[in-house]
Amino acid sequence: MKRFLAVIVMLALFLAACGKSEENKNIAFTALIESVYENSMMVTTTDDVGFDKAMVGYDKNLKMDFTPAAGQTVEIIILPEIRESYPVQVTAVKILFSSPNPTQSKAEYRRITAEEAKIMIDEGNVVILDVREQYEYDEGHIENAVLLPYTEIGEKAATILPSKEATILVYCRSGRRSEIASKELVSMGYTGIYDFGGISSWPYEIVK
Repeated sequence: MKRFLAVIVMLALFLAACGKSEENKNIAFTALIESVYENSMMVTTTDDVGFDKAMVGYDKNLKMDFTPAAGQTVEIIILPEIRESYPVQVTAVKILFSSPNPTQSKAEYRRITAEEAKIMIDEGNVVILDVREQYEYDEGHIENAVLLPYTEIGEKAATILPSKEATILVYCRSGRRSEIASKELVSMGYTGIYDFGGISSWPYEIVK
């Protein structure tokens, strides 16, 4: 009987160790949330984890005890499978609130690449803002882009962009006007401004 109990205990310890070993394959890191979508978030890592940006998808069993928002610092535990791209694509099994970003109250806009903008557009729930002139827009623009010339932002932004918490991706022809527009929108209290430069460097389809 004692031998039988000893075998049972050893088996239980072995299974527990296997489970722990399997769990330890997951990767943990801290990151700053850049933007939040329905089933994912874009983050910039603050640990030396092998990548600096990631599109973090949610595992089907993931539960968070807080509401994620841009500017928060979080601890993320992901499955070991990392899909190579830029940003890398990973799947989170746990996301824990760490602390608010100390600079969160300081409004600023973020510069991103066309590739990053495309990922955000494909995820949905963003406003694409074209700050060129009407004739330039008519010659070719990114699909679903809203036109608001940068010279009219002060006058019309409140009407065309009613939500100051919306994620807004700004572009122009070469990047000069998008920078001006982004700074002005931030000064008006918009908190989710991303400047991805000019349509001249946009490698994807446009519509006319």
